[in-house]
Amino acid sequence: MKKIIMALVAVVVVAVIGIAALLALVDPNQFKPVIAEQVNKATGRDLVIDGDISWRFFPSIGFDIGKTELRNPPGFAEPNLAQFDQAELSVSVMPLFSQQLEIGNVSLQGGRVFIQTLENGVSNLDGLSGQAQSGADAEQPAAEPSTVETEQPAPQGEQPVWQISLAGVDINHASALIIDDQAGSQTEVQRFDFSLAKFAPGEWTAATFDIVGSAGELRFDAEGKTELLIAKALDGAEFKALSFKASAKDAVNDIRNANISLDSFKLGEWSTIEFSIEGQVPDLSFTTQGATQLMVDEAVKTIDLKAAKVSADVEGASLPRPELKIGLEADAKYYLEKGLAELPSLKATVDEVAVAGNASFQSADIPVIRFDLSSDNIDVDAFLGTGNESASSQQGEDPNQAGTVGASAGADSERDTDKEPDLSVLNTLDLAGKLAVGQFKAANAHMSDVTLAMTVKNGVFELSSLDAKLYQGTIHSTATIDATGKRPTYRVTNQIKGVQVQPLLVDVAQNDTLAGSGDITVNVLGTGLAEKRIRENIAGTVDIRFADGAIYGVNIPEMIREARATLKGQKAEYVKEEKKTDFSSMSSTINLGKGVASTNNLDIDSPLLRINGQGSTSLVNETIDFAVNTSVVATSKGQGGKDIDEVADLTVPIDVKGNWSEPTFSLNLAQLLKQNNELEQKAQREVERGLEKLLGDKAKDDDIKKAADKLLKGLFN
Repeated sequence: MKKIIMALVAVVVVAVIGIAALLALVDPNQFKPVIAEQVNKATGRDLVIDGDISWRFFPSIGFDIGKTELRNPPGFAEPNLAQFDQAELSVSVMPLFSQQLEIGNVSLQGGRVFIQTLENGVSNLDGLSGQAQSGADAEQPAAEPSTVETEQPAPQGEQPVWQISLAGVDINHASALIIDDQAGSQTEVQRFDFSLAKFAPGEWTAATFDIVGSAGELRFDAEGKTELLIAKALDGAEFKALSFKASAKDAVNDIRNANISLDSFKLGEWSTIEFSIEGQVPDLSFTTQGATQLMVDEAVKTIDLKAAKVSADVEGASLPRPELKIGLEADAKYYLEKGLAELPSLKATVDEVAVAGNASFQSADIPVIRFDLSSDNIDVDAFLGTGNESASSQQGEDPNQAGTVGASAGADSERDTDKEPDLSVLNTLDLAGKLAVGQFKAANAHMSDVTLAMTVKNGVFELSSLDAKLYQGTIHSTATIDATGKRPTYRVTNQIKGVQVQPLLVDVAQNDTLAGSGDITVNVLGTGLAEKRIRENIAGTVDIRFADGAIYGVNIPEMIREARATLKGQKAEYVKEEKKTDFSSMSSTINLGKGVASTNNLDIDSPLLRINGQGSTSLVNETIDFAVNTSVVATSKGQGGKDIDEVADLTVPIDVKGNWSEPTFSLNLAQLLKQNNELEQKAQREVERGLEKLLGDKAKDDDIKKAADKLLKGLFN
């Protein structure tokens, strides 16, 4: 026993003498020039070690390094690419004999990294590989490959595998600054702290980090923790219990809380991720949360999301409603190399509006978006809160407030009608897709079985087709909006067939003046999408063909009877009848241009009447000026059952004036009387010719002329 103790004492004495000799005879600071030279050869940069290098012997052999700097080339804003104030590293010696590398705690204090890209594209990271050499070394030719074959030792069985462990890593008060003079951007990390607990391949360890920084005016901070496992063969890694919390703020944005949690992560296996974000952006505040199943394939080429669900509550004056509830459910796959996201199953809701289908997104300078969506019902009026505007406008209003309200509305209208919509988004998208809607309502017009196809590319919106059922008829439309010029231009075509006009007018314009089955063809174009410019600049034609209808608000047969009574100096017999004029067909071509809609071929036919007219209406002032001529062309009972055979040859001129909301209909008495005088003069000439044939020279007798005049006056009075 005594010998064993003496042997141990001897070993300790030898170790102490060895350490003492090492401290006395070997100064680690003498290696500074050698270290700097080797770093310069490897990186082409100067390494400056200002602090001392000192040995450490407890609890393991290692060393401490003081302030150290890796220099930048001349011309950059800071002298150093990287630097630190203090670094520590130690290694246990005895385990090395058993192929075990046990590294003590690695500590780095006050580390800093500075990266800059100049306006000419040169970066202080260029040439760090050491390949850009100069001088004699750069001019020396490459050495000829050796032809001497080195004898390889025969394998002696399986070589032992080194086992590596690390007591921990601590990085405290590190910082970084990244400047890009080309892009005019700057990102700074004011503080970065990181810690890793005891680490060994094949064993779980814990890691935490904390970061504070800024990007331009945006200040951010984040903290997180996780558990980490590195495979024993160092060829894979796993995470679990990951949590991440961050916030960011600048002059207009405030992301107060962003939280992400991940239960576990391993390549090729599904993970569960949950998140929540609360904050505010200009004119909008939001709270959102979501969850999904996540998998990254082992080749790290695709990311799969399964059963992703996201919900958000948003508030803001810029929204169509003060508050909105938004929901999204989808399966998705993202191809990393292509930058392509595919959503084969997608369902999105905004309050009561819901759409479903599939979509894709291609990341590019101008994103490429494709979609094919459908919805059972979309009520735009209910969504925007405009569905009851017309009804409320027809209800009674306080007469004391009408003037004030009207003046305010007029002022707002004057401001808004001259404002062009912002179509800049059309220059930022490459979009194409289809949408199908079972029931659709907009501007109080009802449609069903709606299908549309549209594209947006290079600043041009194109509605290649819109088809729907509309009030017992059909509609087919196309439209183009080109926003590439100073002001947008547009072209619209509509083909409406078999539509019941009256219920459409009642819903859209609260006007029941016209009824019938209608075909309408619209072909218009113009410049400017502000309401005022549309009215002033729209040009084109509107072709109308109606059948089996009526014009409400005017009873033309009744006006004919009044006209006949007027010519006779009598008063027409009053008959209680509905104020409408039936017709079997109506046609007109309306020409649009210079703020005016005009026609010269208005034609309305019925078995009894022929109506033709011409005139115009101002699209700007909404005034009407039409002249309509009505003729009786049959000898039958007229509308209302009154006999009007006696006026079968009479044409009644009617003036339509006023405005769109309150048109007025009146007889043109001047034209009527002129027509009566012309008929009387024509009849007078015919009677005189008849008398001459019958009586010869006696027809010139004054008594015979008086008798003929009396007969004619009885006919026209």
